[in-house]
Amino acid sequence: MRRSIAAVLTVCGCLAIASVANARVLLVGTYHGIHGQFKTIQAAVNAAHPGDWILIGPGDYKTKGSHAPGGAATRPAAVLITKPGIYLRGMNRNTVIIDGTKAGSACNSRLADQNFGPKSAGGALGLNGIMVWKANNVWVQN
Repeated sequence: MRRSIAAVLTVCGCLAIASVANARVLLVGTYHGIHGQFKTIQAAVNAAHPGDWILIGPGDYKTKGSHAPGGAATRPAAVLITKPGIYLRGMNRNTVIIDGTKAGSACNSRLADQNFGPKSAGGALGLNGIMVWKANNVWVQN
């Protein structure tokens, strides 16, 4: 019960902060029965404006693709943030997982299940989880 109350207060607190600053709260996944508008973190990041909060519900978020910053194609990430002033927050530090395994695989270390990012002449480039690229005042929590 206390955790549920704390969770509601956290979400309400973020909503209150965002409303004061004319920002929005973008929800990813489901948190305490509240369904978000977005299924992927990257989709929420793409829709965000400076000052917006992105709240991520518990889940195993697979790296289905990759996103590289302009001019740095050899530095791909599962989630790429290039906009300033965005707040990205996982709602549970133990159960919000950005998973480097391919869709359909459980989070594990089997090489065949790993998503190593785009391929190049020298092999796979690798893949960062969340990357903030040349964007000031971006917060990533939990």
